[in-house]
Amino acid sequence: MPTPRWADVGIYLQTVMLLLRAEGLHSCAQEVWAEYHRSVAEVISPPPERMLFCGMSIGFADPAVAHPRIRRAPLSETVTFLD
Repeated sequence: MPTPRWADVGIYLQTVMLLLRAEGLHSCAQEVWAEYHRSVAEVISPPPERMLFCGMSIGFADPAVAHPRIRRAPLSETVTFLD
């Protein structure tokens, strides 16, 4: 897959993550795995034409754990709508 099409992977991951939420599960996409693709390949021995691009953790959030949520900028600061 040519590099510009790698955005398709993000679209796919978002769809899977939304489907997981619909089933009551939580998830976290982890693109950092791409930095370790050679180390992972030593363990799983993928075909040479394949490369690990990302991973995803799937499970249940622990409501007892207090962790900071990432504050998001308002839509008006990050998106410009054009007529």
